[in-house]
Amino acid sequence: MPAIKFVLSILLLIVIASFAVQNMGSVEISYYDLRLQLHTLELPLMVVLVIPLILGFLIAWFMGLLDRFKLKSTIRQQKRALSTMEDELERLKNTPQLPAQAESSNDY
Repeated sequence: MPAIKFVLSILLLIVIASFAVQNMGSVEISYYDLRLQLHTLELPLMVVLVIPLILGFLIAWFMGLLDRFKLKSTIRQQKRALSTMEDELERLKNTPQLPAQAESSNDY
């Protein structure tokens, strides 16, 4: 299995490198800074394409991380509630019943 992952990684790197070589043309990017002054920056097209991809990946990863923390918190709360209920059930099983209650509980 590690060999397959390695081969797939190499193939992916080849595809990415090929894409990068084919898209090395420069493009102008115009943006405003914090003082609302217009600036122009010249970058390779590959960089312009990869930066939003990486930012999107990081945002999605962070959102997934938040969801995971929420789920872990919910699981922790449910385990605590389950433990409390199991303790109460055990306590109720061990409490002695009055004779009248014992007869009525066996009349099913």
